[in-house]
Amino acid sequence: MRLIILDNVYPPAEDSWQTAEVLGWVLENYVGGSGTLRIIDVGSGTGILTLTAIEKAVSKGINAWVISIDYDVNASINTRLNLINNRLYSYADVLSTRTLDAIKNNARLKVIVSNPPYLPGDWLEDWRVFGGSQGNEVIKQIVNYACGNRVDIVVLTQSSLSNWEETVELMGMCNYKLVVVKTSHYFFEDIITMVFITS
Repeated sequence: MRLIILDNVYPPAEDSWQTAEVLGWVLENYVGGSGTLRIIDVGSGTGILTLTAIEKAVSKGINAWVISIDYDVNASINTRLNLINNRLYSYADVLSTRTLDAIKNNARLKVIVSNPPYLPGDWLEDWRVFGGSQGNEVIKQIVNYACGNRVDIVVLTQSSLSNWEETVELMGMCNYKLVVVKTSHYFFEDIITMVFITS
């Protein structure tokens, strides 16, 4: 994977690589069969999760289609550049929009993956890292979409500072089962990547 990182775009960090690792594991162990694998990458940034999804699917001989979404136009441009640079552009559509606003209901998605802004703070101050006053406003939007549209698999990364236990509770209330949790400790927080599957 060759990455171009534009100025003002969230560069891949520990949370990005952890999410990519878990996503790769999910696609290796939970995805197969015929048809098109439909994935949404919410908050695509440089496109690392989009590229991971496509590369893993192609290596398994699966036809993949990824919708890469980011609120930041610069991030959407960065995702496009990296798709082109890795010769994977034909497998994805890139949108600049707020979370899942542009995705119609009942879109028959297999996977939602996101390493969203999850630190508590003013989203308008820096949307790349702050996810609202509690840090989980973007995450709740993803949860609401997944629950309302019965997406098969949801891969979410969150901070221990942004009430990840509430995410587990909300997903459980709409019959998602938590099947994997990967945690890494950095300085003042734990980075938690969770995999939910419809039960």
